[in-house]
Parts: sequence; C-alpha cells; structure tokens
Amino acid sequence: MNDLFTPDSDTSESEPLDEGGTWLLDLVAAVDHLRRGYRPGFTVWDALTEAIEWPNVVEITGPASAAAVPSLNEGMHRAVRNWVCAMAERYNAGHHWPHPQCRRTFPPVRMADLASSYFEA
Repeated sequence: MNDLFTPDSDTSESEPLDEGGTWLLDLVAAVDHLRRGYRPGFTVWDALTEAIEWPNVVEITGPASAAAVPSLNEGMHRAVRNWVCAMAERYNAGHHWPHPQCRRTFPPVRMADLASSYFEA
C-alpha cells in the first residue's frame, strides 16, 4: 500500500480549478465525519492547515515564475485534493465523502440579518 501522505508523483499537470468547489465540499464533508468520532473538535480550518502543511505535498508560492511551479490556486487545489483523498482512504474505505446536508433554510436569510445574530448577546 502506498503512503497516503506522499505527494503526487506527477505534479506537472495543471489542476482542474473548475472542480475546486467539489473538492471543498468533500473537505467539509470529511471534517463533518471526522469530528463526530475520529477527531473530535476538528474544524475545516484545521483541515486546510493540515492539507497545506503536509511536507512535500505542495509548494504554495503565488504566481508561477516557472512552468513547473504551481500557482497559488493550483497549489491550494492540489493540497485540498490530496488531503481529501488521504482521509477517504484512511477513514472512508476509499469512498468519496457524501456532501453535507444544507444547513440553511429556504428562503435564505439575508446576510445582514445573519451577521447581526452573531453579535446579539
């Protein structure tokens, strides 16, 4: 079995950035699952931090100065994708994470009303 935390063997391919929203939903779904048992208190921010801090997974640099160096967007995309895939292998038998249920009501609450509820005591 391959080590789940090793970098992609071929990082010269550009990341399909139009799939980023799906990978972010996968990350949220994985965090929802992990915090219910394996990693209590784990947050999306913890997952993002962990994804970008794994050694040798991705070098996040900003706009590429050479063709082999990923852009910031590609680097973040690759880090999230690698993290989601590693967590799926380790904690979900290699299956995709089911996307989370909607947490907001319909019709949606106005953002101004939502923000004011955070500051009420």
